[in-house]
Amino acid sequence: MNTKNILSKAVFLLGILSLTACKFSASTGNPTADNLETVSKSDQKIRNGIQVEETGGAKVESAFLMLESGELVSDENTVKPDERFKLVLKISGWKAENGKVQVGAIEQVHDAARPIPLEGNDLFAGSDGLSEEDAQVIALNNGIPAASAVYEAYQTDFKVWNKSTEQYVRGSYRFKIK
Repeated sequence: MNTKNILSKAVFLLGILSLTACKFSASTGNPTADNLETVSKSDQKIRNGIQVEETGGAKVESAFLMLESGELVSDENTVKPDERFKLVLKISGWKAENGKVQVGAIEQVHDAARPIPLEGNDLFAGSDGLSEEDAQVIALNNGIPAASAVYEAYQTDFKVWNKSTEQYVRGSYRFKIK
């Protein structure tokens, strides 16, 4: 066997081995969908110190904080003033009526050192409901304007519920402004 033939077989074999060692991944171009995929495949499905309570069969499959840019918020939960981010909840077990889930949601941000009762307007008020598929992923936006960044730490309390039944998910998380 000549040297050229051996060399070409070695290069071919190395090419095959490098392809099998590669991790192929596809991006959908939708940061929320891509991050949901990443988080759901990880060991840590509820991140960023998010505390949740579930009732009525609604179950949080994954929860995380994501910047508007599409990046996941670090585990330190530190964001910049004026930086928008969102809480992304993947929820299963909703009970639908006529193919729709009547979702309600409330979110409240306050000084982490001074807990207050969760109250406010339903963010889905006036909605005709969400399809069962759309109701599986709920995103609640957040951010603190630079002029309002006065506390050392903030706490966000949230509740997402099914207006047609006794199902809800509620919880909280803390974050800091750097």
